[in-house]
Amino acid sequence: MIMSPDCQIESIVFETLRRLGEDFAIPSLQESTLTTPLFGEGGVLDSMALVHLIADIEAAINERLGKPLILADERAMSARNSPFRTPETLIAAIHERL
Repeated sequence: MIMSPDCQIESIVFETLRRLGEDFAIPSLQESTLTTPLFGEGGVLDSMALVHLIADIEAAINERLGKPLILADERAMSARNSPFRTPETLIAAIHERL
């Protein structure tokens, strides 16, 4: 069965979060939901883990969907509401940029 691009993006985000949770020993990332706090108020990621997450997602999107993606641009960094707050906001940001 072929997954739609929307399902692939969500799958990439949650797979990447799970791996990052294992690598950084953050249990809440291993079983994250759309509303799991990632970065910012209540978030479980520090800036180094966020950099890893962004790089891994950008690489996976390029590899699996064949589309270049830059998540950490000026727009994201200056946004009033960070796209890195939750998996849901991250997925929305990816859709917006693709």
